Amino acid sequence: QFEHVFGLFWGPLCCSDSPALLAVQHKKHVTVWQLQLSALEQNKLLCTQTCEMSEPFPLLSQGCVWHPKLDILAVLTKRDTSVLFSVRVDNRRVKADIKGSGLIHCACWTKDGTRLVVAIGSALHSYIWNDIQKSLVACSFCPIFDVGGYICAIEATGEAQVAVATELPLEKLCGLNAGIAFDLPTETEALHSHGSHLSDDDSLLESRRRSFESERSYIPSSGPLDLTHLLARHRRSDPSPLIHLRRRDTVTGSGQDSSHLILVTYERKVTTT
Repeated sequence: QFEHVFGLFWGPLCCSDSPALLAVQHKKHVTVWQLQLSALEQNKLLCTQTCEMSEPFPLLSQGCVWHPKLDILAVLTKRDTSVLFSVRVDNRRVKADIKGSGLIHCACWTKDGTRLVVAIGSALHSYIWNDIQKSLVACSFCPIFDVGGYICAIEATGEAQVAVATELPLEKLCGLNAGIAFDLPTETEALHSHGSHLSDDDSLLESRRRSFESERSYIPSSGPLDLTHLLARHRRSDPSPLIHLRRRDTVTGSGQDSSHLILVTYERKVTTT
C-alpha cells in the first residue's frame, strides 16, 4: 500500500524466463517491482521491490519511460531526466546533461533503443545511450532540434524516428479573439431563412441561427472569452448539445500557430515531415 500512486508502467519483455518488471510512479519517487509466479504455490504471485529512486521535483504525468528492449528506465521531472540502468539490483543512474532553462514535458526512446529524445518547450533534446559504458551523451550531429511549436506529446514511430504533436502555448490560447472563430451564417443565409413558409427542420435551423446571433452580440471583440457563460446561454436557446466552432488562426494568420503532427527522423542528419 502507498499514500500516492500516479501511474503504473510495465517493463519490456526482454526474455520469457525473466520476471516481469513494474514501475510504480509516486509523487516524487519511483519504485520498481519484480513479479513472478511462485514455484511452490499454484497461482500465487510473488512481488518484490528491486529499487527506489527519489527526485526533488514532482514526476511528470508520464514520468516513467521504459527502454524498448532492456531493463532500463528513464525517469522525468520538469527539470531532470535520469536513466536507471540496473533496476533489478539497485538504483544506480545517470543524468542527462540538459542545456537551457526550459521545462521538460515528455520523452521517449527510439524503437532501436539507442536514442532518448526529450521534449523541452519547442525543442527535441537527443541523447545517445551506450549500454556498455552505461553513459548518456548528447547526439553529436543534432543535440537540439527546434520543431517550431510547443511539444505536448512524443512517441517512437521507427528505429530512428519519433512523432511529436505540437500546440499553441496556453498563454496564446487564452489571448485568442475566440469570438471571430464562430461559424456564423452569412447575411444571405440569414435572409434566406426568413422565408414565408418554414418547415420543422427550417424552424429548428432558424432557432439555432438566432441562438448564434444572440451569442454573437455577447462575444467581446477582443481579449479572452469565458466559455462557461457562452455555454449556459447557448443551452437556454438551443436544444443542440453542440456549439459549432471552426478552426481559424487568429494570432498571426500565417498558419504557424496551428497544431501540427511532425515526424522527426535521425539518420546522419535530422529530417522532418
